[in-house]
Amino acid sequence: MKKYIRQIIQLQKNIITTFKRVYPEVKDYNLLLDCPREGKLEINGQIWLFIKHGKGLKFIRKEPVPKIIVDIHNYFSEPNVLDEWRLKQYIESLNLTYSTSEINNSLHELTLTHFLKKISEQQYKLNELK
Repeated sequence: MKKYIRQIIQLQKNIITTFKRVYPEVKDYNLLLDCPREGKLEINGQIWLFIKHGKGLKFIRKEPVPKIIVDIHNYFSEPNVLDEWRLKQYIESLNLTYSTSEINNSLHELTLTHFLKKISEQQYKLNELK
């Protein structure tokens, strides 16, 4: 599971960095009230589309295939943060099968080893030193 967490964290870093460069007019990273409803990013030769929903953005890699999903539905300006929902969507988009309980158990175990730090009821943050 560590491998997938590292992957999604790196993707989130790349996505957020590129998003801020391409859409400098967006200033509200809490509710994304000034964010476009949809858009496109090119990241390292890959094409990513996004749609706004609630107070987050769902990013879908269109090219190259396979399609990958990174749903940054909250904590948009903090790329080291994830939760079970975000990780589950990402893993499923890789055509891997993990149950919700397997993911939750892994997240819990990784907090015990200090790989992750629980920062709220559902959110975890990658410990920088790991």
